[in-house]
Amino acid sequence: MKIECDINTTALITRLSRGEKRLAYGSVNAINKTAKRIQAEMRERVEREFTLRKPDFVLRQAAVITPFASVKQGRAYAVVQVGRKKGLLLSAFERGGERKPATPGARRIAAPVVGGPARPSFPKQVTPEFRMSKLKFDRTKTGKRRVGVRRTQTYLVPSTGIFQRTGPETTRIVYYFDADQKLDRRLRFLETARRIADKWFKEEMERETVNAIARDKGRGL
Repeated sequence: MKIECDINTTALITRLSRGEKRLAYGSVNAINKTAKRIQAEMRERVEREFTLRKPDFVLRQAAVITPFASVKQGRAYAVVQVGRKKGLLLSAFERGGERKPATPGARRIAAPVVGGPARPSFPKQVTPEFRMSKLKFDRTKTGKRRVGVRRTQTYLVPSTGIFQRTGPETTRIVYYFDADQKLDRRLRFLETARRIADKWFKEEMERETVNAIARDKGRGL
């Protein structure tokens, strides 16, 4: 996304001593401060809209600034974007769509049942021993059940889910298999970024102009 802002402080700043340099640094500062405002707003929005099981990680990824605007590198722009770490679904909530299985070749998503042994409550992460990568349902070559199977007492029903034996004649579901999961467009990253840029960039640029004049002590006016 590219946000263009029309400012009218060039003529004023260039009249100051070292005016072109002051203009460059003032513009870069205004751009970076606006980018940080977008970042802060997006982090607050993610906290309001989502239940965060890894808050530190998710909030860092909610709005990543890279690169920043830089005078030395001749870069008069900053890029703010949603993180795209493996397994992170934030960007999918911007465009909407369907959540696909993470396992290559899988046709269904394994969703942990809230209140079950894998996910005791909605805000909790999946219990380590019940993670899909830890569960085993087959037998060894000697016919003995694997240690993980004995400990969790789990078994898989194709196209239905994963169950746990809780007694000689009782069982409960741990994961259910879902063909797909709908992801709504609730992040609103572009909308928020445009709103913050429209609201704050001009003010940040004006503040940088005032600071440049103050540092110049009126010598160039």
